[in-house]
Amino acid sequence: MPLFTYIVGYRGDTHVAQGSHSNFTGFAMTWASALPATALQSLTPVLRKELARRACEGTFEKVAGTTHVWTKSIEIGGSRLTVHAVQTER
Repeated sequence: MPLFTYIVGYRGDTHVAQGSHSNFTGFAMTWASALPATALQSLTPVLRKELARRACEGTFEKVAGTTHVWTKSIEIGGSRLTVHAVQTER
């Protein structure tokens, strides 16, 4: 299975997570549900729960001019949370 790197940005903070999956979609537990308490400091406990509930919303779009890179955004707590999924190993 490929290794995917997820780069999550929210209110100026960045968190990076990795996981091996058959594809990058539908694996919100890798980048949303299992966030360490120290990751993305602006996410309060309430916003973390909201993210875990809503992480599968929307669709990933291919990033133009790249290979094996996709992105999507979700509005959480009035700000945009952006996720980039990068296939880093075949």
